[in-house]
Amino acid sequence: MDNLEDKDVDFPKEMKIEYLKMSDGAELRHAYYYPNNSNGHILLYPGMNTLVLSWIKILELLILENYSIDYVESREKFSSKINHDYQSVNKFRMLLDCNEIIDLLNLSSKEYIAIGSSLGSTTLIQNMANGSIHPPIAILVGPSVRFKVASGLRILLPFLTKWTYDKFVKVLMKRIAVKKYTNEKVDPLQKRKYELALELADPLKLKNCVKSWLGNNIYNDLEKIDGKLSKCYLIGASEDILHPDHETRDVSNKIENAIFVDLKTNSAAHDLPLIEFIKSL
Repeated sequence: MDNLEDKDVDFPKEMKIEYLKMSDGAELRHAYYYPNNSNGHILLYPGMNTLVLSWIKILELLILENYSIDYVESREKFSSKINHDYQSVNKFRMLLDCNEIIDLLNLSSKEYIAIGSSLGSTTLIQNMANGSIHPPIAILVGPSVRFKVASGLRILLPFLTKWTYDKFVKVLMKRIAVKKYTNEKVDPLQKRKYELALELADPLKLKNCVKSWLGNNIYNDLEKIDGKLSKCYLIGASEDILHPDHETRDVSNKIENAIFVDLKTNSAAHDLPLIEFIKSL
């Protein structure tokens, strides 16, 4: 594994990498693995600013279990190519990207499992609610009912530049927000992942993403999801502070035919316990 201090980890060597071109010209990084006689097809849609580090164990284990994998990174991540069009990093465009990704990968014609985390889960939920996607199975890890950020970051957001991010915002986020919203005793890796994600983030992409999603509330969308077309499994982590367990339970109660599963910690939701759950479906 690479040094956590300065870079993200590489994708497993078995995976190939390309870029998917969206209708507005933006290009999103896509890592994939298509083995012979696979045991199932997985679309992985990570959360806001999430690193490969967060999912590397899942990717390695899925490869060992001979699953086909599509791992796609949304446009707020440092890997996206947006030709400096930072205004394109917005809620409307990110929801549309998800639809276009599924079309480009021809997933609608396949039996696949969509796995989202945090904002990735929220994106899948809102697109299922508006009827634009119908994954046969959706595994939703820690979706946020309401998109919110620390009050200090909301105040600084209008003044965010690369300079202010490096000098002030990143430092404050590491000292205050990461410490407040992670449980280092129970899940020390979560803190390290979030600190590295802040270090590697593109601040202008992140700024526009946060501004656009701020205040977004999925509560009224949940009952619109057709549980007969998409069987939803809500993955909670009762010891995770950032993604409150009770919120995930509430989401599962509102979606038709949904099931709540508690994997205890954020790391467990990105490791072998999640793989064992996938295999049980």
